[in-house]
Amino acid sequence: MYTFFANPSAFETLRAGHPAIWEDGHLHEQACRWLNEQVVPRSGSIRTWENKARALITWFEWCEAIKIDWRDTATDDLVAYRDAYLSAVSPLTGRPYSPGTVGTRMSAILDFINFAHEQGWMVDASLSTEQRTTGRAPINRDMLAHTRKGGTATRKRSIIPRNQTDKVQVLSRNQLEALLKWAGPRVSERALESEGSARDRIAIDLGWAVGLRVHEKVSLTIYPFLAMTPDPASLAHHKLTITGKGKKTRQVDVPAWLVIDIQAYIDGARSKALRTRGRGVREGQLLLNSETSTNRAGRPMKISGVTEMMKRACAGTGLIEQRTRTDPITGHAIVKAAAKFSDHSLRHTYAVMTWYALLAAGHEEAYAWKYVQHQLGHSQLATTTDTYLKHVSVWATPGLSAAIKSVR
Repeated sequence: MYTFFANPSAFETLRAGHPAIWEDGHLHEQACRWLNEQVVPRSGSIRTWENKARALITWFEWCEAIKIDWRDTATDDLVAYRDAYLSAVSPLTGRPYSPGTVGTRMSAILDFINFAHEQGWMVDASLSTEQRTTGRAPINRDMLAHTRKGGTATRKRSIIPRNQTDKVQVLSRNQLEALLKWAGPRVSERALESEGSARDRIAIDLGWAVGLRVHEKVSLTIYPFLAMTPDPASLAHHKLTITGKGKKTRQVDVPAWLVIDIQAYIDGARSKALRTRGRGVREGQLLLNSETSTNRAGRPMKISGVTEMMKRACAGTGLIEQRTRTDPITGHAIVKAAAKFSDHSLRHTYAVMTWYALLAAGHEEAYAWKYVQHQLGHSQLATTTDTYLKHVSVWATPGLSAAIKSVR
């Protein structure tokens, strides 16, 4: 039996806080070396460590099930594992695993196998990097690089399944207006009787008006916003330093009106929520649970909280769709209502809307894509717009700048 621990501080050969995989109570030496020499230096996210470790554990367990030592595996074994995974049903969703999920897990397995080859642990040389990979597609040819797990367009030939699912979801103007109405008026314009939530409105605005990822939102603190002096009559933007994927930092533009709203939230609803935790409590995170939250009032909002908030927003505005799931036990189809959009959809909406807004303002296409690329946090300039252009007709309208202003 395999287990994973993200904090093996009791094991003297590993640094405290580093991950470990155990097999029947014994440290799996090869797996731990890969995690701590290859995975940890590239990412400080415990979630990433766990996802890669879980992928490796499923591979080890599959090898045991077919009675083969993982050191003796060949390409055919990996293909068989892939096909078995693609035909399996997730116990969480009741649906078959998506090619993207399988591909992500197999990428981790192949990276481990490559490391094992370099260490001389493997028998079959046919799984070497040169024979199992194709070239990398440059990021400026891949406008959806920010949506792909792992941040790369590398494809392992014939082993990793291609995910053809279109992940771009862009809200129309009417859909965005419905979400904002659900969250309530702008925070600086709210009254005591205003409906909705100031915190939820800020979380949504940081998505469609700035393009932040969900983990970037929940990592924000109040301090840079308190240092800003926005002019209510100005159309200027304020620079904000963001820590994105891979702990890379970038500066993004935050419109003055949103800075004003965030400062109003800090002084109002956020301050009220913080007081519920008692005197002397200090909390620097920007987004906090409201004073009405059960058991967690005034405490930092988590990624799961933003996810659930978007589900409530979609349900409250009728932005839902019917999805068919298969019961993994009975095999019967179950139709359930699900949110049509996720928090990441706000980021896509920002990208498309901003690109067209810049064009409407008279900027060249190259400048527009460069600006969007910088805001999203791509490492290189993106020049291929085809993927986004399939989804932007709802924003490609005359008077776009005025339409965007009216949305907020």
